Amino acid sequence: MKIAVIGDLIIDIKGFYEEEIKAGKNILLKNVKESPGGVASNTAYYLKMLKDQVFVFGSVGKDFWGDYILGALKNISVNVDHVKRVNAMPTGFLIVVLDADSERTMIGSRGANEKLEVSQDELLSIHPDWIHLSGYSILNRRGKKILYNVEQAAKKLSINYSVDLEGIETGDLDFSIAQPIIFCNEGFCSDKNTKNSKITVIKAGSKGCYRVYNGEVIQHSAPKVSVKDTTAAGDAFDAAFIHAYWKKEDVDFSCEFANKIAANKVTKKGNWVKMSLSAVSI
Repeated sequence: MKIAVIGDLIIDIKGFYEEEIKAGKNILLKNVKESPGGVASNTAYYLKMLKDQVFVFGSVGKDFWGDYILGALKNISVNVDHVKRVNAMPTGFLIVVLDADSERTMIGSRGANEKLEVSQDELLSIHPDWIHLSGYSILNRRGKKILYNVEQAAKKLSINYSVDLEGIETGDLDFSIAQPIIFCNEGFCSDKNTKNSKITVIKAGSKGCYRVYNGEVIQHSAPKVSVKDTTAAGDAFDAAFIHAYWKKEDVDFSCEFANKIAANKVTKKGNWVKMSLSAVSI
């Protein structure tokens, strides 16, 4: 499958802090590591792990961290020809604090991601089999134009497109041009944004996911695992669902496969983790 992934590219600076975080207190993290992050790079990684051909559309600064992210994506054979370099703003970043229960507190800036623009011609030029859009991109000044261009391109190519609504749950979005596959998090799925979807998949962490399809809601439970790091688990889930649905066009199978990949991800520390061939095979 050839897929266009549109979204944020950031650098994650991640560390562990086992005490309670209180205002006015110095927070000194342990085991600090930097890694490529953001929805677009994380989703691209897991799609490549599943042997898909990935084209990333994003925006980074003309700085060291921008070079670092692009280099990491090139090293896993992700096409970054459509990633723009921005002079006026730095590459986006997040400081991710993991507590004793592996829950995350994040502080950062989207930086150059706020300048992302994607045209229909760019999308049509690569003739993708699928387009995936991160909701954060719709927060941009021209974000609704990005969504419009994605919808038009998907309609012209007669392909599926998906939107992850994380970060824009309360937004008033128009999906009337072409029905998307919607990903959202439990408790943050607005009916006004999901009513026009082809499929809605509600991610529910350790409970797995719920899928809404043809007026029917079904829960798919997640495997029981020991959680070490939930960072990028939602992106791994999205990638796995997209990959499985493109291959099988079976909603329930795709939910089960996505649960398996996300559960495998949280058992390991880091954004980009390796998995066995048996774990990723369909």
